[in-house]
Amino acid sequence: MLAHIWTRFSYIIILFVLAFLSACYLLINIMNQPSYQSITVEDGDTLWTIAKQYNEEYSMTVEEFIDWVGKENDLTSFAIKPGESLVLPIENPTISTQSDFELVMNEE
Repeated sequence: MLAHIWTRFSYIIILFVLAFLSACYLLINIMNQPSYQSITVEDGDTLWTIAKQYNEEYSMTVEEFIDWVGKENDLTSFAIKPGESLVLPIENPTISTQSDFELVMNEE
């Protein structure tokens, strides 16, 4: 009976297994990637002033910061305009989970 099912549906079973494994792999990769902070450019902002504003939150030189921002945001020049959204190489703070806190129950 199982041999008959396998010979008849083996391609579908293999397809489902591969789809499941691919989905798991993608989810794991997405969860392991850092989430970067995004800002909206304001009037008078330049990449240099933004780099100076966030200088304590990243571990690279100002030039590396500006280069990273240019590449990640597909900037063709270093000129930015008010209202543009930029991704910065600064990780978003992670959301705290319940395990981060000590819960006290039935304290009297």
